[in-house]
Amino acid sequence: MKIKTKNLFYLSVITIFLLGACTDDFEMLNTSPNNATIVPATNVLGRALLTSSNILYGERLDVYYAGSFSGFTAAIGAGDYEFRVDINNSQWDAMFSSMTYAVETMKLAEGEGNDNLYAAGLTLKSYMAHKATDMWGKIPYSEAFNLENNILYPNYDTEQEVYTQILSELKTAADMFSEDGGAIGAGDFLLNGDVQKWRKFCNSTRLRVAIRMSSADEAGSKTVISEILGNPGKYPLMASNDDNAYFWWPGAAPDLEPWYARMGADNGNKTDQYRTNNTLVSLLVENNDPRLAVYVDKNKYGNYRGYKFGPNQLSDTLNNGNNVSHIGDRFGNDPDGFSPFMNVAEVFFIKAEAYQRNLAPSGNAKEAYEMGITMSMKENGVDDTAIETYLTEPEVAWNSGTTSNLEKIYLQKWISLFKQSVEGWAEARRTDIPLMLDVSQNYSSTHNRPPFRMAYPDSEKSLNTNFPGDIVEKDIFWGTQLWWDKRPNVN
Repeated sequence: MKIKTKNLFYLSVITIFLLGACTDDFEMLNTSPNNATIVPATNVLGRALLTSSNILYGERLDVYYAGSFSGFTAAIGAGDYEFRVDINNSQWDAMFSSMTYAVETMKLAEGEGNDNLYAAGLTLKSYMAHKATDMWGKIPYSEAFNLENNILYPNYDTEQEVYTQILSELKTAADMFSEDGGAIGAGDFLLNGDVQKWRKFCNSTRLRVAIRMSSADEAGSKTVISEILGNPGKYPLMASNDDNAYFWWPGAAPDLEPWYARMGADNGNKTDQYRTNNTLVSLLVENNDPRLAVYVDKNKYGNYRGYKFGPNQLSDTLNNGNNVSHIGDRFGNDPDGFSPFMNVAEVFFIKAEAYQRNLAPSGNAKEAYEMGITMSMKENGVDDTAIETYLTEPEVAWNSGTTSNLEKIYLQKWISLFKQSVEGWAEARRTDIPLMLDVSQNYSSTHNRPPFRMAYPDSEKSLNTNFPGDIVEKDIFWGTQLWWDKRPNVN
C-alpha cells in the first residue's frame, strides 16, 4: 500500500492547485489542450487528506499543543503551553481549509455522478468537524462553506448542534457507499480507493462520535450505538489492523512524515526538545507494558522517564535532555511513517465501554476489551506470549487490581491512541483517565487539570461579526468545559 500511495501522491499534488473559477465565456475562449481546466474530484480529495494530515498530525498541534494536553508528549525547556497568535490562527485556518477541500470534493463528485467519492468527501468533512468542535467548542458549521450563497460571516453552531449534524452526515455517507458507486480514485492516500474500508472508517467514526457524547446525551448516544452494533451487515466496523485508517507518507522531501520532519535523526543521535510525557511513561512502566520500548526510547542513563509538568517543572533536575526519554522510532523517526486517523483497537474499546455501560445491545465487554489490547499490541509488533503475560497484570486483567473494569477500558483506549493527540486529549477530558493533576508551571496555581479547549483565533473575533458573545475564555486554554465534558470539580 505504501508503494502505491507514494506513486500516486505527486500526481494529485501537481494537479490540485489548478482548481479555479472562470466564466463560461472565458473558458470557451481560453481553453488550451495543454492546460487542465477541470480538476477531478479525486485530486481534491487528495488535497483534503494532505491538509488534514498536516494539521492534525503535524508537529505543532499533535506533538506540542494537544500532545502536552493529552499527556503523551512534552517540550523540555519550554515550561508552558505556548501561545502564539499566528500559529493559533493558522491551526484554525488549516482545519477549515481541509473541510473546504472536502466540500469541494463532494461538489465535483456529484457532478461526476460518483457516489463513493462524494461519500468519502462527506466522511472526511464530518471527521474534521468532529475534531474542530472538540478542540474549540462552538464553530461555524451549518452555514460554513457557503460563499456561493453570499454567507460571508457564518453563524456559530453549539457543540450539540455540530454533533447532531455530523452524525447525520456520517449516516448519509455510510448509506451511500456501494460497490457500484464509482471509484474513489488516485487521490485516496488514506485507504487506497478501498470502498469497504471507507465504509468501515465512516461507521467507526460515527461510533466514536456517539460514545463521546454519551454522558451529555445518553439517549441519543444509545440510539446511534445500537443502530450500528445491531446491524453489522449494513454498518460494518473496522475489524483488524488491516482496516486502520493511516495516511502513509512517501518519505522523500518535502513529503516526509511530520514527526520525522521535525525530530528525525537517521544517525540515531536524537537531540530534539520534543520528548515523551511522564504521564504516559510512568503508566507504561508501572504495568510492565511491552509497548514501552516501542513508544519510548531509554534516556542517556538507560532508563525510561518522561517530562513531568507541575509548579517546579523548570527546576526539576530530572526534566532535562539527558533524563527525559525521546519518542520511539516507530512514531517519530520514520520518514515514510504514518499519520493515524483511526485504528481498530479504538473500535474494540468503544464496544467494550458500550457493553459495560449498557449503551448497546448485549455484548461481551471483557472480550472486546482484551481484543482492543491485542490489536494495539500486534500493531506495535508485540508477540503473542508477551500479550498473554500483559493481560494478567493486576491493573490490566479484568476483575483484578484496584481499578474498575470501566477505568481499565478508558486507560487502555487512551494508551492505544498515542500519536492521535487531539483524540487522546478529548478522551482524557471526557473520562478523567488518566488522572492528570500536574499542570504547566504558568497555570498550576489556578488550574487542576490540563486545558479544556483551544483558543479562538483573533481573526475570527475581529472579522466574523457573528462570533458568539457568550464564549468564555480564561487563561487562553481553559474557559468553560465542553458540552460532553461532565467531570466534576475541575478548573
